Amino acid sequence: MLELDPYLLRAFLTVAEVGTVNGAALSLNRTQAAVSMQIRKLEELLGSDLFERSSKGLGLTNNGVLLTPYAREILRLNSEIGKRLNGKMIEGRVRLGVVEDFAATRLIEILKAFRDQNPKVDIDIIVEPNKRLAAMFENEKLDIVVCDTTRLNRKPTLVWSDQLLWVVRSDMVISTSSPLPIIMFEESCPWRTPALAALSGHDLQWKIVCEASTLVAMATAVRVGIGIGPMIAATIPEDCRVLDHAAGLPEPVEVSIGLYSRTGAPSEARYLSDFIAQQSDLRRP
Repeated sequence: MLELDPYLLRAFLTVAEVGTVNGAALSLNRTQAAVSMQIRKLEELLGSDLFERSSKGLGLTNNGVLLTPYAREILRLNSEIGKRLNGKMIEGRVRLGVVEDFAATRLIEILKAFRDQNPKVDIDIIVEPNKRLAAMFENEKLDIVVCDTTRLNRKPTLVWSDQLLWVVRSDMVISTSSPLPIIMFEESCPWRTPALAALSGHDLQWKIVCEASTLVAMATAVRVGIGIGPMIAATIPEDCRVLDHAAGLPEPVEVSIGLYSRTGAPSEARYLSDFIAQQSDLRRP
Protein backbone atom coordinates (compact mmCIF):
# COMPACT_ATOMS: atom_id res chain seq x y z
CA MET A 1 0.00 0.00 0.00
CA LEU A 2 1.27 3.47 -0.89
CA GLU A 3 2.03 5.65 2.14
CA LEU A 4 2.85 9.28 1.46
CA ASP A 5 4.79 11.19 4.11
CA PRO A 6 3.31 14.70 4.68
CA TYR A 7 6.86 16.11 4.85
CA LEU A 8 7.50 14.87 1.32
CA LEU A 9 4.22 16.35 0.11
CA ARG A 10 4.98 19.70 1.75
CA ALA A 11 8.37 19.77 0.01
CA PHE A 12 6.70 18.89 -3.30
CA LEU A 13 4.08 21.64 -3.04
CA THR A 14 6.65 24.23 -1.98
CA VAL A 15 8.94 23.46 -4.93
CA ALA A 16 5.90 23.58 -7.22
CA GLU A 17 4.96 26.98 -5.80
CA VAL A 18 8.41 28.59 -5.74
CA GLY A 19 9.75 27.01 -8.93
CA THR A 20 13.22 26.17 -7.61
CA VAL A 21 14.63 23.74 -5.06
CA ASN A 22 16.82 26.43 -3.54
CA GLY A 23 13.90 28.80 -3.08
CA ALA A 24 11.79 26.03 -1.57
CA ALA A 25 14.61 25.17 0.84
CA LEU A 26 14.72 28.77 2.06
CA SER A 27 10.95 28.82 2.52
CA LEU A 28 10.97 25.51 4.42
CA ASN A 29 14.08 26.39 6.43
CA ARG A 30 15.83 23.26 5.17
CA THR A 31 18.97 22.64 3.13
CA GLN A 32 18.80 22.40 -0.63
CA ALA A 33 20.16 18.85 -0.43
CA ALA A 34 17.42 17.84 2.01
CA VAL A 35 14.64 19.16 -0.22
CA SER A 36 16.17 17.52 -3.31
CA MET A 37 16.34 14.23 -1.45
CA GLN A 38 12.69 14.52 -0.40
CA ILE A 39 11.58 15.15 -3.98
CA ARG A 40 13.62 12.16 -5.22
CA LYS A 41 12.15 9.95 -2.51
CA LEU A 42 8.60 11.01 -3.39
CA GLU A 43 9.24 10.35 -7.08
CA GLU A 44 10.63 6.91 -6.23
CA LEU A 45 7.55 6.10 -4.11
CA LEU A 46 5.23 7.13 -6.93
CA GLY A 47 7.39 5.68 -9.69
CA SER A 48 7.08 8.87 -11.72
CA ASP A 49 8.88 12.15 -12.40
CA LEU A 50 7.02 15.10 -10.89
CA PHE A 51 9.10 18.00 -12.25
CA GLU A 52 10.74 18.97 -15.50
CA ARG A 53 13.26 21.73 -16.04
CA SER A 54 12.53 24.76 -18.22
CA SER A 55 14.01 28.21 -18.82
CA LYS A 56 11.80 29.50 -15.99
CA GLY A 57 12.89 26.87 -13.47
CA LEU A 58 11.12 23.69 -12.44
CA GLY A 59 7.69 22.99 -13.90
CA LEU A 60 5.25 20.23 -13.06
CA THR A 61 4.92 17.17 -15.28
CA ASN A 62 1.45 15.87 -16.06
CA ASN A 63 1.72 13.52 -13.08
CA GLY A 64 2.89 16.41 -10.91
CA VAL A 65 -0.21 18.38 -11.88
CA LEU A 66 -2.33 15.31 -11.08
CA LEU A 67 -0.72 14.91 -7.65
CA THR A 68 -1.11 18.57 -6.61
CA PRO A 69 -4.78 18.65 -5.47
CA TYR A 70 -4.39 15.33 -3.64
CA ALA A 71 -1.25 16.55 -1.87
CA ARG A 72 -3.03 19.71 -0.74
CA GLU A 73 -6.01 17.74 0.52
CA ILE A 74 -3.82 15.26 2.42
CA LEU A 75 -1.96 18.08 4.16
CA ARG A 76 -5.18 19.94 4.91
CA LEU A 77 -6.78 16.87 6.47
CA ASN A 78 -3.59 16.04 8.34
CA SER A 79 -3.55 19.51 9.88
CA GLU A 80 -7.27 19.54 10.63
CA ILE A 81 -7.43 16.15 12.36
CA GLY A 82 -4.46 17.01 14.55
CA LYS A 83 -6.07 20.20 15.75
CA ARG A 84 -9.50 18.66 16.27
CA LEU A 85 -8.17 15.69 18.24
CA ASN A 86 -6.29 18.08 20.48
CA GLY A 87 -9.38 20.22 20.97
CA LYS A 88 -7.81 23.11 19.05
CA MET A 89 -9.04 25.14 16.14
CA ILE A 90 -7.14 27.32 13.74
CA GLU A 91 -7.40 30.95 14.74
CA GLY A 92 -5.79 34.24 13.88
CA ARG A 93 -6.12 36.93 11.24
CA VAL A 94 -5.38 36.80 7.52
CA ARG A 95 -4.92 39.76 5.17
CA LEU A 96 -6.32 38.69 1.80
CA GLY A 97 -6.06 40.94 -1.25
CA VAL A 98 -8.29 40.12 -4.22
CA VAL A 99 -8.94 41.60 -7.63
CA GLU A 100 -12.57 42.67 -7.89
CA ASP A 101 -13.61 40.25 -10.65
CA PHE A 102 -12.53 37.26 -8.52
CA ALA A 103 -13.93 38.63 -5.26
CA ALA A 104 -17.36 39.07 -6.82
CA THR A 105 -17.52 35.53 -8.20
CA ARG A 106 -15.37 32.51 -7.29
CA LEU A 107 -14.19 33.72 -3.91
CA ILE A 108 -17.62 33.88 -2.25
CA GLU A 109 -18.35 30.14 -2.06
CA ILE A 110 -14.73 29.29 -1.22
CA LEU A 111 -14.56 31.70 1.72
CA LYS A 112 -18.00 30.60 2.92
CA ALA A 113 -16.79 26.99 3.08
CA PHE A 114 -13.58 28.06 4.83
CA ARG A 115 -15.41 30.10 7.46
CA ASP A 116 -17.84 27.27 8.14
CA GLN A 117 -14.87 25.08 9.02
CA ASN A 118 -12.70 27.75 10.67
CA PRO A 119 -14.93 30.26 12.48
CA LYS A 120 -12.05 31.56 14.60
CA VAL A 121 -10.03 32.83 11.65
CA ASP A 122 -10.69 36.50 10.92
CA ILE A 123 -10.16 37.57 7.31
CA ASP A 124 -9.48 41.11 6.13
CA ILE A 125 -10.61 41.26 2.49
CA ILE A 126 -8.94 44.01 0.51
CA VAL A 127 -10.34 44.60 -2.99
CA GLU A 128 -8.11 46.82 -5.10
CA PRO A 129 -6.87 47.09 -8.72
CA ASN A 130 -4.17 44.61 -9.78
CA LYS A 131 -1.31 47.12 -9.58
CA ARG A 132 -2.22 48.24 -6.07
CA LEU A 133 -2.62 44.66 -4.83
CA ALA A 134 0.78 43.67 -6.21
CA ALA A 135 2.46 46.64 -4.51
CA MET A 136 0.81 45.87 -1.17
CA PHE A 137 1.87 42.23 -1.44
CA GLU A 138 5.48 43.13 -2.24
CA ASN A 139 5.50 45.46 0.78
CA GLU A 140 4.20 42.59 2.97
CA LYS A 141 0.91 44.36 3.70
CA LEU A 142 -0.95 41.28 2.46
CA ASP A 143 -0.54 37.61 3.39
CA ILE A 144 -2.30 36.26 0.30
CA VAL A 145 -3.10 37.96 -2.97
CA VAL A 146 -5.18 36.99 -5.99
CA CYS A 147 -4.27 39.19 -8.96
CA ASP A 148 -3.17 39.23 -12.59
CA THR A 149 -0.05 37.10 -13.10
CA THR A 150 1.75 39.82 -15.06
CA ARG A 151 1.92 42.03 -11.96
CA LEU A 152 4.18 39.82 -9.81
CA ASN A 153 7.56 38.43 -10.79
CA ARG A 154 7.19 35.18 -8.88
CA LYS A 155 5.60 31.79 -9.35
CA PRO A 156 1.95 31.58 -8.27
CA THR A 157 0.56 28.71 -6.23
CA LEU A 158 -2.28 28.37 -8.70
CA VAL A 159 -3.37 30.06 -11.92
CA TRP A 160 -6.93 30.53 -13.14
CA SER A 161 -7.24 31.06 -16.90
CA ASP A 162 -10.23 33.05 -18.06
CA GLN A 163 -11.52 35.05 -20.98
CA LEU A 164 -12.73 38.59 -21.36
CA LEU A 165 -15.81 38.49 -23.55
CA TRP A 166 -17.14 41.49 -25.45
CA VAL A 167 -20.49 42.41 -23.92
CA VAL A 168 -23.34 44.81 -24.71
CA ARG A 169 -26.81 45.53 -23.37
CA SER A 170 -29.19 42.85 -24.68
CA ASP A 171 -31.26 45.23 -26.84
CA MET A 172 -28.30 47.17 -28.24
CA VAL A 173 -27.72 46.80 -32.00
CA ILE A 174 -24.08 46.69 -33.10
CA SER A 175 -22.97 47.51 -36.62
CA THR A 176 -19.42 47.36 -37.97
CA SER A 177 -20.29 50.00 -40.57
CA SER A 178 -19.52 52.70 -38.00
CA PRO A 179 -16.86 52.89 -35.26
CA LEU A 180 -17.59 50.50 -32.40
CA PRO A 181 -18.18 52.32 -29.09
CA ILE A 182 -15.74 50.71 -26.68
CA ILE A 183 -15.78 50.82 -22.88
CA MET A 184 -12.19 50.25 -21.78
CA PHE A 185 -10.28 49.65 -18.56
CA GLU A 186 -8.24 52.53 -17.21
CA GLU A 187 -4.58 52.71 -18.22
CA SER A 188 -3.21 51.13 -15.02
CA CYS A 189 -5.17 47.90 -15.63
CA PRO A 190 -3.05 45.05 -17.10
CA TRP A 191 -6.06 43.83 -19.10
CA ARG A 192 -6.22 47.04 -21.14
CA THR A 193 -3.24 46.16 -23.37
CA PRO A 194 -4.46 42.72 -24.53
CA ALA A 195 -7.99 44.08 -24.95
CA LEU A 196 -6.74 46.87 -27.20
CA ALA A 197 -4.60 44.35 -29.09
CA ALA A 198 -7.70 42.25 -29.76
CA LEU A 199 -9.41 45.29 -31.24
CA SER A 200 -6.41 46.31 -33.31
CA GLY A 201 -6.01 42.78 -34.67
CA HIS A 202 -9.16 43.12 -36.75
CA ASP A 203 -10.10 45.36 -39.64
CA LEU A 204 -12.46 47.32 -37.41
CA GLN A 205 -13.15 50.93 -36.67
CA TRP A 206 -13.59 51.68 -33.00
CA LYS A 207 -13.22 54.42 -30.43
CA ILE A 208 -13.07 54.49 -26.64
CA VAL A 209 -16.19 56.23 -25.41
CA CYS A 210 -15.80 55.44 -21.71
CA GLU A 211 -13.05 54.35 -19.28
CA ALA A 212 -14.07 52.15 -16.34
CA SER A 213 -11.98 51.96 -13.18
CA THR A 214 -13.85 49.09 -11.49
CA LEU A 215 -16.00 46.07 -12.28
CA VAL A 216 -19.07 47.98 -11.08
CA ALA A 217 -18.19 50.86 -13.39
CA MET A 218 -17.74 48.51 -16.35
CA ALA A 219 -21.03 46.70 -15.68
CA THR A 220 -22.89 49.98 -15.23
CA ALA A 221 -21.54 51.46 -18.45
CA VAL A 222 -22.49 48.33 -20.40
CA ARG A 223 -25.97 48.09 -18.85
CA VAL A 224 -26.90 51.68 -19.64
CA GLY A 225 -25.89 51.17 -23.27
CA ILE A 226 -22.78 53.35 -23.49
CA GLY A 227 -20.99 50.74 -25.58
CA ILE A 228 -19.17 47.39 -25.73
CA GLY A 229 -17.12 46.27 -22.74
CA PRO A 230 -14.78 43.32 -22.03
CA MET A 231 -16.01 41.22 -19.08
CA ILE A 232 -15.39 37.79 -17.55
CA ALA A 233 -18.36 35.47 -18.09
CA ALA A 234 -19.19 35.15 -14.38
CA THR A 235 -19.55 38.94 -14.04
CA ILE A 236 -21.82 39.62 -17.02
CA PRO A 237 -25.18 41.15 -15.94
CA GLU A 238 -28.36 39.24 -16.82
CA ASP A 239 -29.65 42.01 -19.09
CA CYS A 240 -26.54 41.90 -21.29
CA ARG A 241 -25.30 39.59 -24.06
CA VAL A 242 -21.98 38.44 -25.49
CA LEU A 243 -21.11 39.51 -29.04
CA ASP A 244 -20.42 36.79 -31.59
CA HIS A 245 -16.82 37.24 -32.70
CA ALA A 246 -17.48 34.96 -35.69
CA ALA A 247 -19.36 37.92 -37.21
CA GLY A 248 -16.12 39.86 -37.57
CA LEU A 249 -16.22 41.35 -34.08
CA PRO A 250 -13.29 41.15 -31.59
CA GLU A 251 -12.28 37.74 -30.25
CA PRO A 252 -12.24 36.92 -26.50
CA VAL A 253 -9.14 38.05 -24.60
CA GLU A 254 -7.16 35.49 -22.57
CA VAL A 255 -6.23 36.56 -19.02
CA SER A 256 -4.57 34.74 -16.12
CA ILE A 257 -5.20 35.33 -12.41
CA GLY A 258 -2.73 33.90 -9.89
CA LEU A 259 -2.89 32.93 -6.22
CA TYR A 260 0.20 34.04 -4.25
CA SER A 261 1.19 33.48 -0.62
CA ARG A 262 3.74 35.59 1.23
CA THR A 263 6.86 33.79 2.43
CA GLY A 264 6.76 33.83 6.21
CA ALA A 265 2.99 34.34 6.37
CA PRO A 266 1.29 33.02 9.54
CA SER A 267 0.07 29.42 9.58
CA GLU A 268 -3.58 30.45 9.28
CA ALA A 269 -2.73 32.31 6.04
CA ARG A 270 -0.92 29.28 4.61
CA TYR A 271 -3.91 27.14 5.57
CA LEU A 272 -6.31 29.50 3.80
CA SER A 273 -4.08 29.58 0.71
CA ASP A 274 -4.03 25.78 0.57
CA PHE A 275 -7.80 25.71 1.08
CA ILE A 276 -8.42 28.15 -1.80
CA ALA A 277 -6.16 26.13 -4.08
CA GLN A 278 -7.73 22.82 -3.06
CA GLN A 279 -11.30 24.10 -3.47
CA SER A 280 -10.43 25.59 -6.85
CA ASP A 281 -9.04 22.25 -8.01
CA LEU A 282 -12.34 20.62 -7.00
CA ARG A 283 -14.27 23.20 -9.02
CA ARG A 284 -12.33 22.69 -12.23
CA PRO A 285 -14.40 21.06 -15.00
